[in-house]
Amino acid sequence: MGSQRPAAKLSSSQYRTWPHTHPPMTTAPGNAVWFQYTGLNRAAYYRYLRDHIPIVSAAVWTWVHLCTTPQSYDLEGPEDEIHEARAILEDLERRIWVNPLNRGQGISRLTEAMFLELFTVGRFAGEIVLSKDGSGIEYFRPIDPDKIDWQFTDRWVPAYKDEDDNRHPIPKERIFYATLAHDIFNPRGADPLAAIPFVTEIEQRMLDDMARSAHNAGTPRLQVRITPPQQLENEGSSQYISRINSYFDDVVSQMKDIGPDDNIFTWSDVEVRIVGGDVGRNYSWRLNREQVIEDVITGLKLFPWVLGRSHGTTRNWVQAQFNILMQIVDSIQGWGVALADWIRTTELRLKGNLAIPHHRFAPNQDPFMVERERAKQILFETVDSKVQRGYISKDRGARELGYQEAFKQ
Repeated sequence: MGSQRPAAKLSSSQYRTWPHTHPPMTTAPGNAVWFQYTGLNRAAYYRYLRDHIPIVSAAVWTWVHLCTTPQSYDLEGPEDEIHEARAILEDLERRIWVNPLNRGQGISRLTEAMFLELFTVGRFAGEIVLSKDGSGIEYFRPIDPDKIDWQFTDRWVPAYKDEDDNRHPIPKERIFYATLAHDIFNPRGADPLAAIPFVTEIEQRMLDDMARSAHNAGTPRLQVRITPPQQLENEGSSQYISRINSYFDDVVSQMKDIGPDDNIFTWSDVEVRIVGGDVGRNYSWRLNREQVIEDVITGLKLFPWVLGRSHGTTRNWVQAQFNILMQIVDSIQGWGVALADWIRTTELRLKGNLAIPHHRFAPNQDPFMVERERAKQILFETVDSKVQRGYISKDRGARELGYQEAFKQ
């Protein structure tokens, strides 16, 4: 039986309803929606980039789904408490998510939303809304983390800043705040996209420029260049200009009126060549976009092969990078465990139940499991051989295999 936790001291008294604003948008011609960056809506700006730039969206969603593995929870405590706690928590799952039309496990949905915010803006905030009588949690409401203002006295003190820049105390018992990275000088946390703001801006402009230039760049065209004849002796300037203009007009007329079975006859002073399209195989656009993509992947702390953009990477190097990714995932999943355990524990204490919940994430599938098991087998056989030949004791061999000591017969 685990240690009993004291009942949470939460109040259902009335408190100010914090306003929730939407990012400013402008309707462009053709009903296209463009984002207006004011300098004060940085989180909304990052969400806009995530939703409208494919490579940023793919990188963020890759992180989210690496972290959002199948979830479950265990309960610790007396059997009667556990039985009652499961009924309480099943009822909580149905109402905890702010969107009542979203079916499924509410806390699992909530942790997925948290990971999406963490990898987009670098932080996540929300509050539990109590029922009117204070006997339980009504639902969990997300908070715009940009509205949380931090001031330092002898320690960091958070407050909620409204549209009029008025600071309101934050009820710490009901607030959950998570950051992707910790900084002792910046409690807001690090923004994952902050390392590449210029790259994402270039990407948007490049896509727009490429779309507008596609009409001409993808269609080859003819360029007709006519070399003017030399001026004759005793030919005045006006007569010369009239003669070469007439010759030019005749060639233009022939080019406009040429049929499928017609030919053009001129002196060697007319040159025709193709411009536009794929002439010369100019891949400058593609090279620039590839560089942008690589910078985005690096800025979001991923490896190119995760998004299918690796070429010639060795298997051993991929395995090492996979291990690094899984260590990062395990670390970030700790925020999901903390959020789920905090919500469940609060609900149980409000109901007078002392069971202790433990949220769990299933590990990601290991593509190198066979190699790892083979390595464990080789290690076991090596240590066992040392023990059998008397080079090391059984207890020392057990410790080398990760056990504290061997079973003493």
